[in-house]
Amino acid sequence: MTKKHLTVKEIAHLAGVSIGTVDRVLHGRGEVSAMTKTKIENIIDVLGYKPDLLARQLSLNKAYHFRVLLPRADQDSGYWSLCRDGIEAAAKDLQAYRTTIGIDEFDRYDRSAFRYILDSIAADPGDGLLVAPTLPDELMPVLERFDPDIPYVFFDGSLDATKPRGSVGQDALAAGRVAGRMMSLLSPKATVLAAITAHAEDRHLKQRIEGFKAFYGSRTIGKCPEILVRECPNLEGREDREHFLSALLDENPGLGGILVANASGHFVGEWLVGAGLKEGKPLVSWDLVPANEEALASGAVDCIISQQPFEQGRLGLEYLFRAASIGERQPHRIDLPIELWFKENLPNHYWAERRR
Repeated sequence: MTKKHLTVKEIAHLAGVSIGTVDRVLHGRGEVSAMTKTKIENIIDVLGYKPDLLARQLSLNKAYHFRVLLPRADQDSGYWSLCRDGIEAAAKDLQAYRTTIGIDEFDRYDRSAFRYILDSIAADPGDGLLVAPTLPDELMPVLERFDPDIPYVFFDGSLDATKPRGSVGQDALAAGRVAGRMMSLLSPKATVLAAITAHAEDRHLKQRIEGFKAFYGSRTIGKCPEILVRECPNLEGREDREHFLSALLDENPGLGGILVANASGHFVGEWLVGAGLKEGKPLVSWDLVPANEEALASGAVDCIISQQPFEQGRLGLEYLFRAASIGERQPHRIDLPIELWFKENLPNHYWAERRR
């Protein structure tokens, strides 16, 4: 068998680990589990390895410092804490390459504070920026002034009319169509459905709802249900949530299902259960945050679409590092798989924690 001679990146992909983990095995730096070490060594033994451009560039021993910008870890039901965990995991792996990061969190409901942080980044972007493209009206003017030699990478979405070196996320339109298919199976006779967004300015949330509507519009069998698109800017606020949902159900007593386009599905499901209104109203939402795991287990939510926030953060920082260290300029988009979760296939860690 002729050996292909893989690069570090290719070995990492085949082994399902980070490039930093492969580097530790290759150079005997740091701790790696015996199982992971054996897997990597077996891949190298079969397919071979040769130092790639990244390794040669790293031989210059240049230090890098990246800025990271994302909403507060406690917002959106803790979704951003999962992204941050992935970013910090990648940062730990990249320490071997003299790489550090500075993380700036912002309150996504405070635009003036966000602009203050953006001014800081514009003045000193470091060697590159990893950013979640929320609040685009404030973000885009800053990105337009970026030095073209300083890369920036998006995670959790992208923006039109920008030039990132890469973006990591989920195909929002496709995910919305999958949500529509799931709803059609859960509520096949629905005549009225609601699609709720918490952040009207977020492009990927709009696309999820567009995909949801497109699924029903493309069907050739059966009458397309009426789809009500509604915005509740503060689903996390109890009073706002209760007022919004009460009005929605009062105005539409025949509602046959609800799509929540972000991680706030558990709030809606728990309210429906508490009000005695959940029966006959399937609920599909996004992201396997702990509160949505609980809601799946209890039946308050019927289906969760995961966009792997940990992996988004990890891959986003790794790609930014490559863009800065070896000058990759070809825009690269990483679409993560569309994962579906139900009560029956909740992750093993959920049940393990409850057996303790």
